[in-house]
Amino acid sequence: MPKVKVNTINIYYEIYGSGPPLLMILGLGANITWWGKYFIKGLADYFNVIVFDNRGTGQSSNPKSQYTVRALADDAYSLLKALNIENTFVFGHSMGGGIAQELVINYSGITKLILCNSNCGGSKSILASPEVLQIVDKTRSGRAPIEIAKESLKIFYSPEFIKNHTKLIDYAVQNMGKSQMLPRNYEWQRNAIKSFKTCDRLKKIKIPTLIMHGTKDVLVPPQNAKILADLIPDAHIMMFAESAHAPYVEEPDAVIEAIIEFLL
Repeated sequence: MPKVKVNTINIYYEIYGSGPPLLMILGLGANITWWGKYFIKGLADYFNVIVFDNRGTGQSSNPKSQYTVRALADDAYSLLKALNIENTFVFGHSMGGGIAQELVINYSGITKLILCNSNCGGSKSILASPEVLQIVDKTRSGRAPIEIAKESLKIFYSPEFIKNHTKLIDYAVQNMGKSQMLPRNYEWQRNAIKSFKTCDRLKKIKIPTLIMHGTKDVLVPPQNAKILADLIPDAHIMMFAESAHAPYVEEPDAVIEAIIEFLL
């Protein structure tokens, strides 16, 4: 189980495939198992894929105090340095897209960027509906992990996908139930997201950027894709009509194809 100590945190990571490096960054409450074996295997045929657990998630160690999205970007950069990776592509999903934005804005060595179902935070971003935010913000203390997983998936995948992929959903519920974040860690990660804002700094991103978004996303509304594209100088949008918050799960082949075409 490979780990490296960065910024007082032991970060767990895994590496797959060969080729140019591709750092994958996940979002709120997620750990590397959420990528899914099919998606990672598809990318590993073309890239040296690096996946890792953010602090306080999965097999990485717990933080001792609250932190920011910038701090998570510092963790990601320190991981790259520990692995002696000087240049890499970056794919960030949801909050991971925010981490990726901070990474590119504050550090060198990122050559191309993909933001998937993400936003820029602050007043320029479009929030989810009050009903969806109520689910995200609900306390996790004293609640069964399976209950939390089932409720989360309702806002993660499209209703059609949930209906037509019952075995995959059952597996996802069980997997999420076994690997829930500590309630305190989840609260701190939510707080980091709430204070995140890059809107006024996105003009500093001078590398080719692809913005992916599922049109059925209720967690990060799809209008955020255009906002990002308008603020990042060399950005292009690709929408996924059958997907909600996780196109790489609902339309993995199309996402893999788009990643390969953009990065290579």
